[in-house]
Amino acid sequence: MPCLCVALDGTRVAMINLAGMEVVDVSVHGALDYNPKATLHAMGVNPSAGGCDSLIWLPEQALLAGQVVRVTLLEACEQPDRGRTMEELFPDDEPCTQTDFTIDDAMAAQLRARPQLHQAFAVQASTSQGQQAAAVSDPRNTSFTFGVVWDFTGPDKARVRLTTHCLDDVLARRAGSAHLEAMLALGDSASFVLTA
Repeated sequence: MPCLCVALDGTRVAMINLAGMEVVDVSVHGALDYNPKATLHAMGVNPSAGGCDSLIWLPEQALLAGQVVRVTLLEACEQPDRGRTMEELFPDDEPCTQTDFTIDDAMAAQLRARPQLHQAFAVQASTSQGQQAAAVSDPRNTSFTFGVVWDFTGPDKARVRLTTHCLDDVLARRAGSAHLEAMLALGDSASFVLTA
């Protein structure tokens, strides 16, 4: 079964065995009102008897400008890392009982009131097939997401996206601006760097 290998500045930080998984998402999120400006996260959903479990390999790891994240879709897994549940990562936290994640007017007002913590961002993404994209912040692009998503319906491929968006996009459930959309095959990789 294939796996996703996540490396940070050339050092492996997660080897994710995709056997038995429904979906796995390796992503970098960032925004002008986030601190740190960018974080790396890797999680997936594993169906289990009577439900499904979320497994986390990288829980919100801060990224610095210049660090390179590379995600490679490999044909086979050597020494995979074990994903952990929320309960394992945060044993002292109460289980979440919230089921409605709709953003109401009060929550939207709180989000709009968040202070801007950074003047700007600049990001770059590329694939091993030569596709490249860059994006910078502006009034309509105040946050970004780079993601590599694998799902069981296409076990030998993974989707890559780099998007920018603003709070209005999020509140309206719009996708924002796509800067890179690509598909990885076995052996391919995608890279991301926060340049500023």
